[in-house]
Amino acid sequence: MRIFSRLMWLFLFAVLSLVASWTTLQAWRACTSRYWLTTNGTVTAFYGTPDYRYSVAGQSHKSSYVSCNELFNCGLWVDNSSKYAVKYPINSTVTVHYHPRRHSIAVLDTKFDPAVWIAVIALFAMTGVCAAGFIFGWRFRSRRRFLWPIA
Repeated sequence: MRIFSRLMWLFLFAVLSLVASWTTLQAWRACTSRYWLTTNGTVTAFYGTPDYRYSVAGQSHKSSYVSCNELFNCGLWVDNSSKYAVKYPINSTVTVHYHPRRHSIAVLDTKFDPAVWIAVIALFAMTGVCAAGFIFGWRFRSRRRFLWPIA
């Protein structure tokens, strides 16, 4: 039973480490997007979010991220789809903020929601608990209590 518990803690640690790392990377990209380089782009289609094309160093790129917060919150566009339809009509010219080293990552709006850092801290705290569970060998126990019928 002790081996099973340690393996469970190790598995949870691995999964939470990956999720926390990915979320931190995407949140950092979103946070620093206001310092990215800009270029002009054109809205080419609209499917919930505008698809837009832009060129960097002679290469054409396509993206559909509007807000930098969509980098770590993929469902954010659902709440803002009607606003995007009005703000970014097809064939309009937009200012595109693109990542300095990975030009294929781009956003139109760089207003970052700092509340995501709370989620990042919580993920790392849970990762720490899982690491401690693995190191100290905490066991998963069944705490079933039987209620005996009163006679």
